[in-house]
Amino acid sequence: MESALQNNTFSHQHEAAQRTFDKLNQGSRAVVLAAEMQSGKSGISLALACLQRTNLSDEQICDKRQLKDTLYLVTMADTALLEQAQVDLLPARNAVVSNFTHFRSAIARDFKHQPPKLIIIDECHYGSAKSAIRYRDIFNYLEKENLTGRVVFVSATPFSALFASGEDSILKHNFNTSIVFHQASNEYRGIRQMHRDRQITGIAADQRNFCADSIMRRRLFDHLHSYNGPGWALIRVPPNNAHEARAVCIDAGFSEDQVFIIGQNLKGVDESELTSLTEFKRECESAIEFDEKVIAITVASFRAGINFGQELKNHLLATWDSTIANIAAVVQANIGRACGYHNNLNAIHYTNIDAISAYSEILSHLELANDEPSLLAIRDTFEGICTRYEIQGFDRGLKTPSLLQPAVIREKETITRYQTGDYAVLPLKLKSKQSDFEQYTTNQTLIKAANIVRESLLADEGPIIKANRSLRGADKNWIKAQWVNGVTFDDYSHSMSSVRFRTLHYLAELEAGEIIDYETLITPGGGESVEDKQVFAVVFSIYNLSAQQEKYKRAIEAYEVEDLCRELGIEDDDSIVVLFERGAAIAEHEKVEKRGTTGTSVFD
Repeated sequence: MESALQNNTFSHQHEAAQRTFDKLNQGSRAVVLAAEMQSGKSGISLALACLQRTNLSDEQICDKRQLKDTLYLVTMADTALLEQAQVDLLPARNAVVSNFTHFRSAIARDFKHQPPKLIIIDECHYGSAKSAIRYRDIFNYLEKENLTGRVVFVSATPFSALFASGEDSILKHNFNTSIVFHQASNEYRGIRQMHRDRQITGIAADQRNFCADSIMRRRLFDHLHSYNGPGWALIRVPPNNAHEARAVCIDAGFSEDQVFIIGQNLKGVDESELTSLTEFKRECESAIEFDEKVIAITVASFRAGINFGQELKNHLLATWDSTIANIAAVVQANIGRACGYHNNLNAIHYTNIDAISAYSEILSHLELANDEPSLLAIRDTFEGICTRYEIQGFDRGLKTPSLLQPAVIREKETITRYQTGDYAVLPLKLKSKQSDFEQYTTNQTLIKAANIVRESLLADEGPIIKANRSLRGADKNWIKAQWVNGVTFDDYSHSMSSVRFRTLHYLAELEAGEIIDYETLITPGGGESVEDKQVFAVVFSIYNLSAQQEKYKRAIEAYEVEDLCRELGIEDDDSIVVLFERGAAIAEHEKVEKRGTTGTSVFD
C-alpha cells in the first residue's frame, strides 16, 4: 500500500487524504471533502483507500479475509465513469468500486467477511436533487447494519449534500460531520487562475442562445479562426439545439467533418450524426496531428466526471456554456472540464460570469476557513454570496429556509416595451463651481438628469469616496442610476458583464442607427418599472466605492476614467455620466408575475 500511495498520488493529494483521515480519527464519522474540478479527486480517493489499509494493525493486515475494507461509490449511473473509477482505484487492492444502484449487491458479494470500514462517495452533490439518488439508504445501512463504518463525501460543489433538508442531509445525522478543503498544487490551473488571467468571458443575458447571432458568438469564431495552430472548442447547448448549433458552426466556415455532436438519443439528430466521447477524442487527436481544428457540441447532461486528458486540455481553444441554473451546473460543465494541471493560456471560456465570480469567492472562503470551519457559518456566507450575485443556488436540490421563492400564482398584465431614444455622454466636472452641459447636449431632460447625478456626488461636502450611493433630491425617481465602481467597471472579459464594455457597445450601436430596446439597458429594482424610469444614467467615477470588502480593487483608478474619456471622445475628467433616454413605445406584451409563498426549493 505504501508503494501504491507513493507511485500513484501527488503530495497535495496525499496531504488532503491525510487531513480527511485525521478528521475521521478525531471523531467525525462523516467528512465532506471539497476539491476543485480536475484537481485530483480520484488520486485523493486512492490515497484514502491506502490510508485505510495502512491504518490497520499488523494482525489485520495479514488476514486475507480483511483485505477488502473500502467501498467506492459513483453516484451517477454512467458505465464510462464506473470503468474510469475502477482503473483509478486499481492500485488499492482493498477497494471495491460500485455505484448507488448496485451498492447492496456489492456489499453482499465483496464484503462477506466484514462490512466496509470506509465508504467513499464521489460527486456527492448529485445526491439531493429530486431526480438523483438519495443518501437515505446509505445512512440506514450505516446506522442499522454497519455501526462502525465511516463515510467520505467528495465533490467540487458538495453544498447540497451538506445543507439539504430532511433525511437526505448529511447534517441531519449524528455523524459529527466535518469538512476538508483540498488545496491543489501551484501547477493547477482552475477557475480562479483562468479568471485572474482574463480567460473567462461573460455571456450577456440577451446573447446566451448560441444559435442566434450575437457579438459574443462572433468573438468566439474570430478567436478560433485567428489562432495560428491546431486546437478544438467545446460548445454546450440545450438538447433540442444540437443539430442547429452544428449547422451554425458549418456556416461559420468549419467543414462537416470538423464538427461533432457528442451524445445519444438527441431530439432532431439522426443516430448517424452522433459521436461518442471516445470517438471524438480520437478525431481530435488526429486533427491536432494534421494541424486542424475541430468543434465538439454537447448537451446539458455532459459534465461531471469527464476528463479529456492532458493533451486535449493543452490544445483547447474555447468553450461556450450558456447555463444559468446554478453554480454547480456552470462550474462542473465545460469550464470544469478545462481545469487541471496544464498551462493553457490560449483558451477563452464564454460562460456565466456571475456564477464564476461567486464560486471563486466560495473557494477563497473555504481556504481561509480550512482549519476549523463552522458549517453553519459557511452556509450563511454562501447564502450571502448567492444573494449578492443573484445566482439561483450552488447545487441542485439545495434547500435553505431563507431562500424560499414565491409560489406560482400567475397573474397577467400588459406592459409596454420602448426603444432607446436620445443619449449623451457628459463629463461631470465635480471640481468646477457649476456645470455647463449645454455644450454636450440640447436635450433638457438629459441635462436635468445630469445635474441631479452631479449634485448627488457633491452632497455631504463632496465629492467623497463612498459605497452604496443613491440619487439626492425630491424629484429624482424618474432616473435610474448605475454607480459604476472598481469591481463593476471592467472585469477584462470583453463581455457584457463589464459595464465599460457594455456601455461602449450600446453607444456604438446607437451611433450606427441601430434600434435598441430600452429594457435591454435598464434593470429596474424592486417595485420599479421601465415606465417609471425616463432616463438611465451610467455613472463612472473614482468616488464610487464597491461595498464588497474583500475585493482588492474597490474604486476605479483615475487613469481608467481618463482612458474612457478618450474612448468616448470627451475631455479628461474623473467622473462621467452616460445618459440614455426612454424613447417611443414599440410593442406590447403580456408579463406573467408570481405571487404568494411556498415551501419548495428554488433549486429543484
